[in-house]
Amino acid sequence: MTENGATDMIDHHQDARAVIAAGRRRLLVAALIALAAAAALVVTTGPTSTPQADPVCLRVGSGPVTNGKTVIAAGVAMNVPEEGIVAGLTAAMAETHLLNLANPHVPDSLATTQDGLVLDRQSVGILQQGATWGSAEERMSPASAAKRFYSAMISVDGWETMPASELAGLVQRSAWTDGYIDDEPAARRFYRDHIDDVRVLRCGDRGAALVGAPS
Repeated sequence: MTENGATDMIDHHQDARAVIAAGRRRLLVAALIALAAAAALVVTTGPTSTPQADPVCLRVGSGPVTNGKTVIAAGVAMNVPEEGIVAGLTAAMAETHLLNLANPHVPDSLATTQDGLVLDRQSVGILQQGATWGSAEERMSPASAAKRFYSAMISVDGWETMPASELAGLVQRSAWTDGYIDDEPAARRFYRDHIDDVRVLRCGDRGAALVGAPS
């Protein structure tokens, strides 16, 4: 072999090693880029959160059926058991037959959604709550009025074991607690007829509103 031939072979091997080394460098760079992209994806996307259940909602509107469903929905939202919700319905049926009534003696009540008028001191709304229960707007909101009823109800000692009609009279601060007995059967039927409708309605449904929003 000539000297030139040996030199050519050495150069050829050196070229091959250079190509291999360059290829390895390219693979290493590609791998580093891929790792960086994966890390960026983890940082930007973050962990997947568990979907939360929709809040309890109801159909927007007025009238005794919608008002009664609002009383149920407010109780469901507060985890009130059946007997407590029936007490709320019993009170509303005894007071107003589930009608949301404004009062000319309370001018602010006249500016809200209503089903009629009543003249009874300062009492307004489906539960005929007086000024100590909240503002006129709050008392004229069936959802807000019901939530105030339930809040007062759960502060009554032994409320969980009381008959619904007796509990309704105590929460309403009535001097005639027996006056609610006749409305309890109808209130219980209303609850059982409509509880499933309230539970399946979600806030994303058209025409639905979050419980607690003013009427």
